[in-house]
Amino acid sequence: MKKILHIAVLLNLFLVVSTCEKELQLNTEEVDSRLAIMCDFSPDEPFVLELSKSKSINSAKLESNIINNADVQICVNNEVIETILPLNSSSDANTKYQSTVALPEIKQIYTLKVEVDGLEPITATSSIPRAVEISHSSIGEINSFLTDDNETVSYEVRLGVQMEDPVDETNYYQISFFQEVLTSTPSIQQNEIKVIPSEGYSLIDDDLTNNFNLIDGGILFKDLSFNGTTKEFVFQPLFYFKPENLNTTSTPINIIIELRSVSEEYYKYYTSVYRQSSQENTPFSSPTVIYSNIKNGYGIFAGYSKSIVKAPIEL
Repeated sequence: MKKILHIAVLLNLFLVVSTCEKELQLNTEEVDSRLAIMCDFSPDEPFVLELSKSKSINSAKLESNIINNADVQICVNNEVIETILPLNSSSDANTKYQSTVALPEIKQIYTLKVEVDGLEPITATSSIPRAVEISHSSIGEINSFLTDDNETVSYEVRLGVQMEDPVDETNYYQISFFQEVLTSTPSIQQNEIKVIPSEGYSLIDDDLTNNFNLIDGGILFKDLSFNGTTKEFVFQPLFYFKPENLNTTSTPINIIIELRSVSEEYYKYYTSVYRQSSQENTPFSSPTVIYSNIKNGYGIFAGYSKSIVKAPIEL
């Protein structure tokens, strides 16, 4: 009797669950494609833009995001100073546009205008801040060691960098480190100098501990704690090189220190990119919205200037 009762109960439950089933409909609202721009520009160098378009979740997987038919204009005071053409008109080429006449100048405000058939036109504005020079640099202790492969040398360099921060304004900076490596191939009597970015760095400066963001090849920060003063930082970048590789020998000869004075747009964009990337492996962190100054689109149009010094090194 109990067995029959159990079967009856299970049958009723099955009928209830079956009648409660409902097909789930996902409402995937179509989002129009938009233009995406990447353009960092500096004094006396051509504007170089990379153009693409975003894809909606419902778009065809094979749909190309390459754009080689855009009307790209650089304007000053609402006047077009150059209409920029693509470097390569191939349908499968990476879409880059480069100016041939317009060369950016410090403090000049530039407006970018881009139109593509079927997409909303975009605009963006930025300028190049005046370069803050590196007033002094120094090389301190160097620690080197052979890595696990017994072929590659790793070394850390203690670097002092001094600068004069302009007063009464917020300034934004990026500092990056590179090594110049002299490679020699005696068999063909050829020498070559390669510039290689650092693989990482330690920040030995309490003032910047809570006021910097990492970026590929550099550190982004602003002058919150030292506005209008002479400031010296101490960094310890890390480098690698192979003294011997096949028939080639390599020797580090210089450390290059590059200080960029960047626009606010540059700082905000790359800061947000860093924060998003640093949260990729943190599932419960709040999402980071990538900053953009592109009206009706995505990406960045931003100016910067730079000061560079070389410091000789011997290992």
